[in-house]
Amino acid sequence: MNQEARDGGAESSGTIDRVRYRASWQQTLPLALILGAVVLTQWSNPLLWAHQRHGLFDMPFGSRILAVVLPLLVTLELWVLSRYVGVTLTPEAVVVHNLRRRTIPWSRVAEVAVEPFTGGRRVVLYETDGRRTPLRVPSSGFLSRDHRFDEKAAAIRGWWLAGGGVARVEDPAGEPEAWGYTYGRLPERLVMRPAPSRSVPAVLLLGWLAADALMAGFAEGPGSAHPTLLGRTLGTLVAISLLLGAGFLSLGRGVVLTADHLVVRGLRPRTVPRDEIRGIAVERHRGGRRPVLLEADGRRTPLPVPRVGRVLWDSEFEAKVRTLEDWWRTHAAAGTTATDAALRPSDQPPLQSPLPPYRGPRLWQKGVVVLACVVLGYEVVLSVVVGALFLAVGQ
Repeated sequence: MNQEARDGGAESSGTIDRVRYRASWQQTLPLALILGAVVLTQWSNPLLWAHQRHGLFDMPFGSRILAVVLPLLVTLELWVLSRYVGVTLTPEAVVVHNLRRRTIPWSRVAEVAVEPFTGGRRVVLYETDGRRTPLRVPSSGFLSRDHRFDEKAAAIRGWWLAGGGVARVEDPAGEPEAWGYTYGRLPERLVMRPAPSRSVPAVLLLGWLAADALMAGFAEGPGSAHPTLLGRTLGTLVAISLLLGAGFLSLGRGVVLTADHLVVRGLRPRTVPRDEIRGIAVERHRGGRRPVLLEADGRRTPLPVPRVGRVLWDSEFEAKVRTLEDWWRTHAAAGTTATDAALRPSDQPPLQSPLPPYRGPRLWQKGVVVLACVVLGYEVVLSVVVGALFLAVGQ
């Protein structure tokens, strides 16, 4: 395999009639680190080691089997995800390599689209029989970003058109600034949620606190005092509250775009009719940026997504803001122009000068977030495993 293929580029067979896309090593490395942390968690768990008479530690037979089988399973999974899973393009068909290999003739592909998925993007094949086939590779998301995703998506679409496909409309899906487009246009209903780079660290932190709170509620107190019903109840309620907060941060907050209104999902959900929106602006907020709705009555409504901050970021911030603007212009009332959309009520203070485009996270920001996710993920797994053994085996 050539260097370009290892970096996530196209791997050809020496001719121009076959192209293979696999996951790059940058996409495989984060998963390898996470799975490696899980293996180390299992090996470092003191409850799995038996204490011998001579003061030495010895691993029981079952743990020995686990110590051999678990790394083999992790290695096999990494090989499948990095070397086998992917897509092969030929002049006649596209071969999808998942756990089950499928060959789809280009004549059976009705559309090639790029859709948002868990804070990232992926290519989806729409077949003539109504079947929808998402491709695992190429894809781009949190901790597995593919900087050549747009190039690969455009290449797949080019092979489809060359194989007899017909574009229904001009498709901006391959452009870097497009987000949420299906069949080359915005869907009737589009949901924007926080990017994983912003929600995952908070979810892991709350999950760790929830596991510790639950274990503290069921643990014995000083002097071998047994846990009381009140302690168990409080521990359970605190854990449930923290888990609900984690679910809200990852799935509850966001923005819903429809043909008639925009729904702001937050602590206080609010629905803003389309005809009451006069424009969308981007302002600085706590060292970062956030979009703000400019309403007809002069009210300014900050949106919970997309946002970027001093440490946490959203790599598709500019694309999502452009999608918000496109949605507003597309569904604006007849006769409204871009100039009219920029007008505000006379009592509205003038906005700041336009901010320069967001260029994405810096290297130190990625390092801080990845390190935090690895450490918090390790603590969550350790708390869950130790807590389960602690409660099941006894104290």
